[in-house]
Amino acid sequence: MCKKPKIYIRADGNSEIGLGHVIRSLALAEMLKEDFSCIFATRFLTDYIHTEARKVCDDVIKLPESDDHFEAFLSCLSGDEIVVLDNYFFDTDYQKAIKNKGCKLVCIDDIHDTHFVADVVINHTGGVTADAYSVELYTQLCLGVQYVLLRKDFLKAAPMRNNFTANNNLLICLGGADPHNHVLQILRWLQEKQLNFKCHLVLGNAFLHKQEIDIFLQNTTLHIQTYHNLSSKDMVELMQQCSQAICAPSSISMEYLTVRGGTLYLQQIADNQKEVLTFYRQKKLGFELSQISLLSPPIPSKQSLNLFDGISDKRINKFFKMLSI
Repeated sequence: MCKKPKIYIRADGNSEIGLGHVIRSLALAEMLKEDFSCIFATRFLTDYIHTEARKVCDDVIKLPESDDHFEAFLSCLSGDEIVVLDNYFFDTDYQKAIKNKGCKLVCIDDIHDTHFVADVVINHTGGVTADAYSVELYTQLCLGVQYVLLRKDFLKAAPMRNNFTANNNLLICLGGADPHNHVLQILRWLQEKQLNFKCHLVLGNAFLHKQEIDIFLQNTTLHIQTYHNLSSKDMVELMQQCSQAICAPSSISMEYLTVRGGTLYLQQIADNQKEVLTFYRQKKLGFELSQISLLSPPIPSKQSLNLFDGISDKRINKFFKMLSI
């Protein structure tokens, strides 16, 4: 049996920076695990991250939480691997250090604020064009939602998107962390508006404001059911039940548009979500929270929804197979 090529995936996540880098990197690992041996390296190895990583990776490496993590990761590489970097502090010099090892390099990016020497750059934000990037002549750009990094349960659900009818179920999920507790502000606003939704509130593993939410839930007039640490399969099933959703313009919104394609209201909670927010509004895929309506919600563009076609894994796999030759 042929030995699978190795891919080292380097990403961090915690309650301060969120889990977006980790979730999309592990989604990539799931896309590639049949043809590659994936190793996940991170500084903040919580039980949740370790469990999720072991579902799709052959090994997990705990790196130092100090700046020693840069050299520690380089020391793991022998030069015949593909390396995937997903964070904003991997500058051009560090990319060059990995390339100088002899590795092929892929960067997952959504802010295009540095020069890339990577072989491939993946940015699944819609509306970004090649002229936004400073890259080498050999660098291949995978830009747009046709390269969306989602777990397979979400991608497989895309063909069922048109099989659901409208209802009063409202999904509320702002991702894995929501460090400034925007979700509490949203719940207070919904209560003030006295909207009679059946709310399904999903709180992520890195969410640190559960006590404040519990106090609100004890006194609210809203109909709210809460969920914690849902698997991707359970999340798909919940999304399919909800014809409207309030999400951050991040991976969670891409999951919802792929699975359900219902009316999506957007709450930005981080600076790096501005381009996603702009794209959704231009394509009529996402709407202002002030537009929320139980009886006559705004309708997303069917043409734009078709961009989330559920086969991004096949497109991405082709690039990695070319790199492994």
